[in-house]
Amino acid sequence: MFLNFKRFFSASVLFAAVLLSHFSFAQRRDIDSLKSRMQLFENNENFSPDKPYIDLLNRLGELYYNLNPDSTFLLGMKSLEASEKTGYQDGIVDAYRNIGAFHNIRGEYEQAMSYFKEGLSLAKENQYLKGMAHIYHSMGLNHYDRGNFTEAVSFYYKALEIKEKHLSENEQSTTLSNLGLVFSDMEDYEKALDFHNRALEIRKKLNNKLGMASSLSNIGLIYKKKGKLDDALESYTSTLEIGKKIENNQLISVSHFNLGEILLTLEDFEGALFHFEAALQVDKSVEDKAGTSSDLLGLGEAYINLGNLAEAKKAVQSSLELSTESNIKRNIEKSHFLLSEVFEKEGNNSAALYHYKLHTAYRDSIINLKSEKQIQELAAKYEFDKKEAALRQEQREKELVNDKLMEKRIRIGFTIILVILLIAFFIALRSIRYQIKAKTLVTRQKNRLENLNKKILHQKKETEQVARQLIEVNKTKDKLFSIVGHDLKSPINSLKGLMQYAVDEKLSQEEFLLVSTQLRNEVEHVHFTLINLLHWAKNQMKGIVTETEKVSVNKILQENINLYKPVSETKQIQIVDLLDPDTTCLADKEQCNLIIRNLINNALKFTNRGGKITIRSKKIQDTHWEISVQDNGIGMDEQTLSRLFQPVLREKQRYGTAGEKGTGLGLQLTKDFILKNGGDIQVTSESGKGSTFTFTLPIAI
Repeated sequence: MFLNFKRFFSASVLFAAVLLSHFSFAQRRDIDSLKSRMQLFENNENFSPDKPYIDLLNRLGELYYNLNPDSTFLLGMKSLEASEKTGYQDGIVDAYRNIGAFHNIRGEYEQAMSYFKEGLSLAKENQYLKGMAHIYHSMGLNHYDRGNFTEAVSFYYKALEIKEKHLSENEQSTTLSNLGLVFSDMEDYEKALDFHNRALEIRKKLNNKLGMASSLSNIGLIYKKKGKLDDALESYTSTLEIGKKIENNQLISVSHFNLGEILLTLEDFEGALFHFEAALQVDKSVEDKAGTSSDLLGLGEAYINLGNLAEAKKAVQSSLELSTESNIKRNIEKSHFLLSEVFEKEGNNSAALYHYKLHTAYRDSIINLKSEKQIQELAAKYEFDKKEAALRQEQREKELVNDKLMEKRIRIGFTIILVILLIAFFIALRSIRYQIKAKTLVTRQKNRLENLNKKILHQKKETEQVARQLIEVNKTKDKLFSIVGHDLKSPINSLKGLMQYAVDEKLSQEEFLLVSTQLRNEVEHVHFTLINLLHWAKNQMKGIVTETEKVSVNKILQENINLYKPVSETKQIQIVDLLDPDTTCLADKEQCNLIIRNLINNALKFTNRGGKITIRSKKIQDTHWEISVQDNGIGMDEQTLSRLFQPVLREKQRYGTAGEKGTGLGLQLTKDFILKNGGDIQVTSESGKGSTFTFTLPIAI
């Protein structure tokens, strides 16, 4: 029987703190407690993610690792977003570790390693020692899962060095335990026992019962490898009972697996089958690809010994697919070996030899064989060379028979083909002259038609281009006259009426002031509409030239806040300037001014009396400024939001909170100018809660 597969039991999983986070009832209470604390943060009226809140997210992600890896991933992404927003570097490191852990348990090792490397680089840059130790530990486990033992030991030693100098004994016990696992797989059992016993002593001292169970299980694994099967059987039976009591899936899975392997060795194949199936059920429920692959190999070996070759082949091939997908070399090696056994028993010597060779290749790439193993390999190679020679001889005999049959068929076929060719040759000689003449005539006609088509296509393109230009010019004209007639007629008529009323009526001073205020508002509306209209018309006629220069957005904002002060005071709207003092953009100054003015005018128009408008800015990748204008006004529904930047002429016009009218030109013009200046604009809004207009402009260096 093939050497028992070296199943690891990593109680610490991917990072040091996870050893304490297996899911007993106490850990479930910890999760509930953390969720309650997070809820308190989030229910705060002025809630904004800070360092304590981000640490809660990362800790909760660790606790969820064995219960629900998807939650670990989601919490990691949430923490990463909050950490980047607040500039909390340690939080980013821990978030990368949790996201990498999610990919690792799913067997997506390359993706996991990319996140670990990002986190390690940042941890080194900020001298975050705990983060460095945890990520070194995670990288060690990543390599261990893939059978890269030398790299695994290197990373574990780096983690242990930091932990012994700066972190707790419990942290140290986690890495000591995993080092024991690696040396056990490398068959250096004395070193493995030394590391496991050191971890056990620490855990006894801390009264860490789950950690003690982990260490005892690992020691039981070494007993199993050394052939002390009764001691190993007793050890894993105890760990299985503990795992069931504390509802620890990983402990349950590993105990079942090792009990299955021990029973395989004791030739209790039915008992082994039971335990492998139990382990497979647990590993599938948590989407542990490495564990599932190993369980399927155990099932395959048990089925082979029970004589059920169909089920054996099915289980081993499923394991090979999983282990190949995740590049688990040890499982790939054993899969090919077991398949070679199955095919040999089925009498398919060619397939058996193929898989045995692949098994040998993978085995040689995992460890350096000692001299005794080299002798065994030579003996095995000799035996299979004999099999291969026999197969070759058998194949040659079959080929000789096939060659004779093929030779006969070729002679008959050649004779038939020769007769057909002779007939075809004479027919071809008769028709070739006619074909040459016809081909020449067709070629001449084709060339003439092609030249004619080219001329027609060229004329068509020119005609279509002129037609498109005329259509666009006509549309621009229609829009211009429609806006002048529709959007300026009403305010000008109103202005005319107010002025006539002021002339014809004898007004008191109070009445005159009231009328003058209305006159001023109407004049400002007409003036603002005319400015937008002229810029829009000029832009439509390709008359606007964008000349970029270094522009202070802070200065432009203050000018516009002062400009709209009468309107904001009338509606009692507070305008809050939270721009970064260094918000300087490379843009056309006049166009930038019009962008800011339109967005503030729009916010004032749709904000209720007593509302608030906030203007912020932040750098985006050191290339652009992101500037946002946020109001808590009436907002927009999805339909209004979807047609916000559509052409000016619309069926239905929205009015402001004080009955203000608008053309819709402002936002379209704003978007055009932002795009001309190398930026972009996005809008988010919720009906009844307000809107946020966010645009970008290049940073002025």
